[in-house]
Amino acid sequence: MKTIFALAGLALTLCPISPAQDDTGNRIVIPARNSSRPRKVTAHVIHGSITVKAYTGKDVIVEESGSANRGRTSATPPGMRRIDLPRGINVEEQDNLITIKASPMGSGSLVITVPTDTSLDLNSLNSAITVEGVNGEIVVEANNGKIALTNISGNVLAHSLNGAIIVSMDAVDPAKPLSFVTLNGTIDVTFPQNFKANVKASTYNGHIYTDFDFKLGGGSITQSNNTSDGKFRVTMGENGWSGTINGGGPEATFKSHNGTIYIRKKK
Repeated sequence: MKTIFALAGLALTLCPISPAQDDTGNRIVIPARNSSRPRKVTAHVIHGSITVKAYTGKDVIVEESGSANRGRTSATPPGMRRIDLPRGINVEEQDNLITIKASPMGSGSLVITVPTDTSLDLNSLNSAITVEGVNGEIVVEANNGKIALTNISGNVLAHSLNGAIIVSMDAVDPAKPLSFVTLNGTIDVTFPQNFKANVKASTYNGHIYTDFDFKLGGGSITQSNNTSDGKFRVTMGENGWSGTINGGGPEATFKSHNGTIYIRKKK
C-alpha cells in the first residue's frame, strides 16, 4: 500500500517542529511499517542541498527549510498583500521505499534522518550532498555541488559534474563495485586498511596518490560503450592506470578530468 505525505510551505505540516529546530522549517515522520528489513530512500531536489544522517531510531524523518518563499522579497504595494504559492516537498512510501521530491519552484534544503541500515539514491542538481553514518547501497549525484560521505559502510556510486567527492568508508561490501567520478574536482577517498579491490584510476589534469601497497597492472581503463551489444572499450594512456590493492577484490573506479585523486588508507 502506498502512503503519500506532502509539505507545501507552512500550510500543511504533518508533525510539529521540535523546540530545538528552526521554527521556519517543516517536518515529516514516516513510521517504520516493516523494520525487519532495510529501507531505501530516494531524494531528488533542484536547487537545495541534501543532508542525510543516521540514528538509532526506526522512523525516517524528513525536514525542509529555507524554501524560496523565505528568500529575497520585493516591497508589498500599499493596501495589498502577497499571496505565496505553495512550495515544498512530496513524500511517498510503499514497500519500504520512500521517495522524496522537492517542488521545482522551491529552493529549500532537505535534512533526512534515517536508520543506520538504509540504502540511498540522492540527486541534487545545483547544490551539495552530505551523508554521515549510513550502511547500505549509496548512489549520489550532484551535478553542481560537492559530495561528502563520512563513516559510510557498504558500497558507493558517486558522480559530480562540478564538485569534489570526499568519502570516508568504515567497511566495504566485497561483492559490489565502487565508483567515484567527477568532471571538475578532487576525488579523496579513505578506505579501511583491509580494503581489497581491482582499481582503475584516471585523471587528465591532475595526479593520482595512494598510501596502499598497490600492484600495478598497467595503464588501461575499461569503459562500457553503453550499447546493446555489451562491448567494452579499453584505452591506454599515461593519465590512467589499473591494478590491485591487497590482492584484488570488487572493481573500484576513480575518474576525474580536472582534479587530483587520493586513495587513502584509514589510520
